[in-house]
Amino acid sequence: MSSPEQLKYATSDESDFQRMPEPKPGDWLFQFHESRQSFKEYVNSEPLQTTGQRKVMVFQPVGEFSEEERELVEKAITFASIWFDIPTRIENGLPLPEKGWQRIRQFPWQDKPVTQYRTDYFLNLLLPSRLPDDAVCYLAVTNGDLYPEESWNFVFGQATLSRGVGVYSIIRYFPKFWGEKESGSSQIITLRRICKVLTHEAGHMLGLGHCIDYLCNMNGSNSLEESDRRPLRLCPLCLKKLQWNRKFDVIERYEKLYTFFQENGLKEEEAWTASRLKKIKAVQ
Repeated sequence: MSSPEQLKYATSDESDFQRMPEPKPGDWLFQFHESRQSFKEYVNSEPLQTTGQRKVMVFQPVGEFSEEERELVEKAITFASIWFDIPTRIENGLPLPEKGWQRIRQFPWQDKPVTQYRTDYFLNLLLPSRLPDDAVCYLAVTNGDLYPEESWNFVFGQATLSRGVGVYSIIRYFPKFWGEKESGSSQIITLRRICKVLTHEAGHMLGLGHCIDYLCNMNGSNSLEESDRRPLRLCPLCLKKLQWNRKFDVIERYEKLYTFFQENGLKEEEAWTASRLKKIKAVQ
């Protein structure tokens, strides 16, 4: 059980976090000028929270998943349950939309055209109409490529805070999308990427805005390269917001995250979490 002093340290000490560097052309913050969401602003926004009835984070697979894709998604959903300290459930799969919600793109590194699906379909039609009674938020997971509007090339995911629904795609996290070969190390990279986008988008649904202060899982990203620079951890401010919302014990959460990282070969995250835990536990 964390003491009040340990909680304060975990949600304020900056020693293990890197400040956000100056954005470069192509980066999210170079294109979008976002303001900082303070802790007070977060609380005053009355973010989505679990209630007696709505207390499960529900995931909706959409599309035909391979065995490897399904396994990695299930691991990432287990990770989300630890990250948010919320029970999770996976619904039966649904098909991708057909006419009216898709476009065809030809990318230079691929032999065949790619079908992209508009996020409006998921956010405004599919998910709201099927929202389970016990869902605090309802997140579609698809292996179809996504786009939010015609002017965008693609988007990793999108969520709406007011409705508690979101969608994210895993397709661009696999080497095969880029015409590259799979390997044992690439599976770990893919798992890391899926865990990042899942917790990032679900974080938006619980009211967390984009982080502009530190390198943090709540940073916005415009590309896979930028997404890979985003660490799989929350900065002190974003952790403070989420802890206020969920009331979890920070030491217990870090211990469970450490075990997940250790069991799934995420060595960088395992080492960082072990170091952070040691510092928090040393606080008297």
